[in-house]
Amino acid sequence: MPLNAEAQLLLLMSLMMKRRRRGLRPQDCLERREAEARRRRSRLRLYQLQRQQQVLMLLLARGRDVRCPPARTLAHSHHHSFLKDFGARDWLDRFRVSKDTFLYLCDHLRTRLQRPGLTPEEKLGIALWRLACNAQCPLLREMFGVGRKAVYKCVKEVCQALVTVLKPVYLHPPDRQALRDTARIFNARWGFPHCVGAIAKLCIPLPEHANTGGAQSLVLQAAVDGQGLLWDACASFPGGMDSATILENSHLWALAREGGLLAAPREMFLGDARNYFLLGDTSYPLQDWLLKPYLQGSGLSEQQIRYNRRLERARSVAEIALLRLRARWQCLLVPADCPPGQVPTLVLACCVLHNVCEVHERRFDARWLEDVEMVDSPRAPSPHCLSVPINAYAEQIRDAVCGYFERHAEG
Repeated sequence: MPLNAEAQLLLLMSLMMKRRRRGLRPQDCLERREAEARRRRSRLRLYQLQRQQQVLMLLLARGRDVRCPPARTLAHSHHHSFLKDFGARDWLDRFRVSKDTFLYLCDHLRTRLQRPGLTPEEKLGIALWRLACNAQCPLLREMFGVGRKAVYKCVKEVCQALVTVLKPVYLHPPDRQALRDTARIFNARWGFPHCVGAIAKLCIPLPEHANTGGAQSLVLQAAVDGQGLLWDACASFPGGMDSATILENSHLWALAREGGLLAAPREMFLGDARNYFLLGDTSYPLQDWLLKPYLQGSGLSEQQIRYNRRLERARSVAEIALLRLRARWQCLLVPADCPPGQVPTLVLACCVLHNVCEVHERRFDARWLEDVEMVDSPRAPSPHCLSVPINAYAEQIRDAVCGYFERHAEG
């Protein structure tokens, strides 16, 4: 049977290919087989690697499902619901701040709260809620779907972030330029010239049955300006320590000794550019930068009695500030459910939050004070200071200030 032209062409091409294969050298055939074997091995390795990755991803996904309890899954399904559901009254009741202040705090602390687990918003919400309570709150754990240990971890993480990030901004001594403005505000509000603040103490109960070396409380020593803002805070000493010893071992003492309260040459008072004053009670040592009342029962003159009244009135700004601090952050009223070593950080974080609220909020619910009155907080001992020798120069300055008040009262 004769072939058509197309079939003849295909047969011719087949014969030519066979002849070409017969003409290949043995070395070329060997190289071709080795290259093909390498390609097959490479494809096999790639396939095995892909299979291993798929199995690993399945195991990881299965592990997450096993570790995540139903409560956490439920909590994340209502992600940040409190940001939308809470009203203005709810924000103050639960977190002691407005929604705007909450978002402000979250924005500044976000980089420190990005560790795996809860979101920064949830961590901050849990911590503020717990710091505002004077007891364990089941509603908090129900709202966020977390246990007691998770609440403690959130409080610890947020407090450390507050002290690290916001304490340098909101709680620091005034610099030389700010000292003058601070003194003017204090004099305008409290009628005490050349003064930049008052010192007060607050006892914070320590956790029960904890290894605290016999101490049952921790003393917070704070310096407060004329607006009720804390610009120095120290919470590292046991409750049984006297005020003079605490002061002498604090940063405030070092600051004053190193000239940190010295007025500028143009800011003269009583004929000299002397240190700005702080005000304290009788448990503190009298210094050229720290004034205290004359001791009662020592035959005080009318002039000295009036001086004592002025000083006590001006010093009340510190007492009021610490009262507002405890009323807003009521975790300071009862022993904290954390190790004693973490209590100073918690206290300083509350001090930072106090200043943030006083600067941004200016809203304070008087009902919070009722809880403070119901709690029998430990009191710091306030004996008359006997450990520091009498400073004759400081006595002269106090007498000069006493005379200053008398002259201006007559004028």
